[in-house]
Amino acid sequence: MQDNNRLYFDEIKGFVPFPEKWYKHGKFIDILQEIPTCSFDNESGPNQDELTITDDERAGGLWVPGKGMVTTYIFEERTKVCKYFDTDCGAWLILPLQWEMNLDFIKKRVEQVQERLPSLSDHREVTAALRQCNYDADEVISIFLAIFGDILLIPFKSQRDYKDENGYRHLIERDIIIDNLRQKLEQSNTTVENLHEKIRELLEDNCQQSEMIQHLNRKISELEVNHKEALDRIAALQKICGTYNSVSITPGSYMEPKRLLELHKCTRELSISNRHLRSMLNHKISEISQTLNKIMDPVLKLKNTEAALTQETEDLRSLYKKEALEKKLLYNKLQEICGNVKVFCRCRQDSEAQTILDFPSENEITVNQNGNVKRFSFHKVYPPYTTQDQVFEGTQPIITSCADGYNICIVAYGQTGSGKTYTMMGNEGDPGVNIRSIGELLRICQQRKSIRYTIKVSMLEIYNEAVQDLLSNQPRAQLEVMTQGRTVAIPGLTEIEVKTESDIKNVMQLGSKNRTVASTKMNSESSRSHLILMLWVNGVDSYSGAKYHGTLTLCDLAGSEQISQTEAAGQRLVEAAAINKSLAALGQVLVALKNNALHIPFKNSKLTRLLQPAFSRDAKVCIFINVNSNIENLGETLRTLQFGSSVQQVSLGKIIQNCQAQQLK
Repeated sequence: MQDNNRLYFDEIKGFVPFPEKWYKHGKFIDILQEIPTCSFDNESGPNQDELTITDDERAGGLWVPGKGMVTTYIFEERTKVCKYFDTDCGAWLILPLQWEMNLDFIKKRVEQVQERLPSLSDHREVTAALRQCNYDADEVISIFLAIFGDILLIPFKSQRDYKDENGYRHLIERDIIIDNLRQKLEQSNTTVENLHEKIRELLEDNCQQSEMIQHLNRKISELEVNHKEALDRIAALQKICGTYNSVSITPGSYMEPKRLLELHKCTRELSISNRHLRSMLNHKISEISQTLNKIMDPVLKLKNTEAALTQETEDLRSLYKKEALEKKLLYNKLQEICGNVKVFCRCRQDSEAQTILDFPSENEITVNQNGNVKRFSFHKVYPPYTTQDQVFEGTQPIITSCADGYNICIVAYGQTGSGKTYTMMGNEGDPGVNIRSIGELLRICQQRKSIRYTIKVSMLEIYNEAVQDLLSNQPRAQLEVMTQGRTVAIPGLTEIEVKTESDIKNVMQLGSKNRTVASTKMNSESSRSHLILMLWVNGVDSYSGAKYHGTLTLCDLAGSEQISQTEAAGQRLVEAAAINKSLAALGQVLVALKNNALHIPFKNSKLTRLLQPAFSRDAKVCIFINVNSNIENLGETLRTLQFGSSVQQVSLGKIIQNCQAQQLK
């Protein structure tokens, strides 16, 4: 309430007047009168017996460690959603499943389900089913009976006792799942290496057998030639003998004795030669027969061995393909358990100004707003003294997924001067996330000897809602973005094949020269466009023939500050309006993803259309929230941190609850 006017908080526009038509859609709760009260014991925390709630059974209260007593209410939306009022950010947030289990409203319905289905002993499984069925216990019972049958009516012999732990989930179970997956991954790596070694040995044996077969084939050819020559010589001798035999001596004819002696001598020599050739031919034929008999057995064995080797090679190839796929899926499941969307916060120190930020832990950051301390939690918080190496450690595990064929996206968000470009690009001596991610990707591709990778890079910017190719000979030429289902195509976009990290740096230097920058009140060289570096990774496994298609998208967004702070005018004002419009569209997409909306508004801007593959299905996303510790940037810092808190609730692909449910089933 402000000046007796009711307001509500919009994640994009801030506080705006509450529409009249919304009053009939719900019930307002007076926080000062209806927040549950509690008393505390020195050792046991809040006394649950003294909690009081309103008459509406959907309204209640919950004690949360680190937050104290929070107000909860189950809202009537497309499906019923239980939320709690967070006093830090002043908004209703979705109540996590592990907290929701402790509500009396939920406990009653869990008990109803478990009374009818005694075999269901996991409170979390029943609570998750109630959330999906609008908290209708009868519908949950019907669904479980339809799926599993009457077996759920029989209780287990050894029932597990699930104790309430003040809303904490069983983190040990998740750690066990992660350890098992890592062990399976290591076993798969060992199996794949053994298969590689066996394939190499079989290929060497195959080469030796092939050489032996070729040698024997050459020898058979030589013997056949000798055999043919011997047959030709015999035929010629037989022809000569026939000529002499045809000469007849008639009575009364007269031949000289000298001529007769010559004919006799010649005939005798021919007879000797004929017998010698026949003997020689028989000997050669015998040798050829013996040689052929000796050769046939090894040849048949070689053919059988070759057929067996071929079959074994195919079996090994199939097994290798299966193991490689299982390894890929195991690693992807491990990344999904850790979170497909990770939000990191990095602070830029302003040594000449008063700081308003504090870092109580590696996952938390606090903002001091005139004595009112607001706390925000992220996957990782990087104080000003954090090095570029430490910042890259958070994003390094997902780079492997890009080589496995998944879409990976790393985004830097924040106001101008908060250090986005330094985080992404860095400098010559201390490179940022971009160069380090690309270097890690090249290293992974080079290690996989059996897979032949091809990497192409494109670099573009979105300036005033126009897509411009920074690597083209005409960098100001505008391109169109074509959407085909969940894929995005940009006809005419320059793609340059790269093989080394040096090639990448040369391409990035060429694109950076053509980027649009200008001077604003916030920064002397402010980025007036969204810079997007895209790597297209295509791989073919030489053993299994499997193909991999992945993308690595590195996005340095323009400054997210309001137009009033930049004091922009003229062309700068047009640029600021286009930037804020595209960032607002990105916020709408993230809100829709967080709420599991049926329609995701990717087409509202060129930026969201280009990032659609990176925010769909089983993609992996890292978002760096960059803030400035200067007290003059308090408003922008709070807006940026609230944006990051909202993004952290977005999930892509399979979530942890589904994985654990499958393990339990």
